[in-house]
Amino acid sequence: MRDVPATALLGSVSRRAWVPGAAHFVRSVFRLGLAQGVSWVGSALLAILLPRFLGDANLGRLGFALGLTMLAGLIANLGTGTFLAKEVARHPSWAGGLALNALATRLPLVLVAGAVATAVVTLGSRDQLTREAVYVLSGGIVVGAAFSVVQGVLQGLQRMGTLALVGALQTSTYALLAAAVLLRGHGLLAVAGAYLAGQVAALLVGGAVLWRGIGSLPELDPGAWWRLCAGGLPFFVWQSALTVYGQIDSVLLNFLTGPAVVGWYVAAYRIVTIPVAVPAILVTVLFPALSAAAGTAPFDAITRRAVQVVVLVTLPMALGVMLLADRIIALLRYPAVFQHSVLPILLLAPGFPLIAVDMILGTALNAHDRQRQWAVTAVVAAVLNPALNLLAIPFAQSRFGNGAVGAAAVTTLTEVLMMSAGLWLLPRGVLDWTTASRCARCLVAAGAMSAVVLPLRHLQLEVPVVAGAVTYLAVSLALRTLRPHEVGEVLRHLLQVDSERR
Repeated sequence: MRDVPATALLGSVSRRAWVPGAAHFVRSVFRLGLAQGVSWVGSALLAILLPRFLGDANLGRLGFALGLTMLAGLIANLGTGTFLAKEVARHPSWAGGLALNALATRLPLVLVAGAVATAVVTLGSRDQLTREAVYVLSGGIVVGAAFSVVQGVLQGLQRMGTLALVGALQTSTYALLAAAVLLRGHGLLAVAGAYLAGQVAALLVGGAVLWRGIGSLPELDPGAWWRLCAGGLPFFVWQSALTVYGQIDSVLLNFLTGPAVVGWYVAAYRIVTIPVAVPAILVTVLFPALSAAAGTAPFDAITRRAVQVVVLVTLPMALGVMLLADRIIALLRYPAVFQHSVLPILLLAPGFPLIAVDMILGTALNAHDRQRQWAVTAVVAAVLNPALNLLAIPFAQSRFGNGAVGAAAVTTLTEVLMMSAGLWLLPRGVLDWTTASRCARCLVAAGAMSAVVLPLRHLQLEVPVVAGAVTYLAVSLALRTLRPHEVGEVLRHLLQVDSERR
């Protein structure tokens, strides 16, 4: 697409790509962080209510239905969402034409994707409630395909405030509607409808903002459709492989064990994914900036700092979840059967700092035009993960009576392999010994935190949490993984008048 004149799509001259400075990064992350706070509240509400009101079997049915429709939705994905973000970041005036033509390529595919999801569950499941949940969530394939186009263009335009708004709107709508229907005595299908309503709300608001930003749309250009598909193909392979790897465990658990075991796994996964919000915020801001800065010195500096930040922040969060897993289950007042989620939590939690680093590495590789190599890595993970799950899930089910233990172990092992490949693919010099030293000192601070938390874990939950946080902060300051002047710079950027573009 880069060799196609902007006039072929929009009839206007492309503006030069803009590489934001530190102030823009700080304010964008802050806006997304505020929105994530709203999302966290919604996620916490769901984490409390879904297991308690749905129970393990229905929670498992919901997890299976979401996983299956996400896998089927890959047919309508085409990888164009990420491709749009990258190309719009480099050529902002292409936004309208890219958005319109990307939507046109997806319309026929969403029908195929929905048909595949319904056919699989109709032929492969005898459980009526599971089938009905998939039928409801298949509507999300259509909405999700359109929303990913809107999201990609907004990200490329670096409209981080809008992205923050629609993300918070989606989660909060889902959470509030789910809470309302559960408290009124409704069940699984009503919750699935609430999830779909959250997607629709985000699409309507995001689409309206995008329309106001780009004005009138150009005519459809069938010649651009092939270029969009070809440009998005590496991202499609990458996203498809990661979705298979991320969702296949719930699907395999359902077929190899049963809905209750899937429910234990979904509950564990929901708890340990809390730290993933940090890298998710960062990569949203990073990708368009890194795409514009590819091949320059700022690219290395931005990537290096992002890795340091996610390790510093996610490591204590994941460790705290590990050390207090059973206490968290008790705090959320889950039914007693969800004690089966404790061991999966212990096995999943170490993988999430790895996921955080993998997200940064993948973003840097995609922005540096190494998406094909990263896509191959994702394909290897997508093949290896289910293959190992086919062995680990039956073994854990027979050995522990809990196949979720095997799925959790395989997930963390796969992340180790992904991070190793990402580090190998990253251009030399992007990460240096300073980065490695800072990450190692974060591990030392985490070890000190563990030494404090373990003797206190039997006390009221607030005691080990506060003690662990204070210890990690103090040791981080002592080891200079967190420096006072850096905190001061962040505050200065937040408080100063925005003089950059936007």
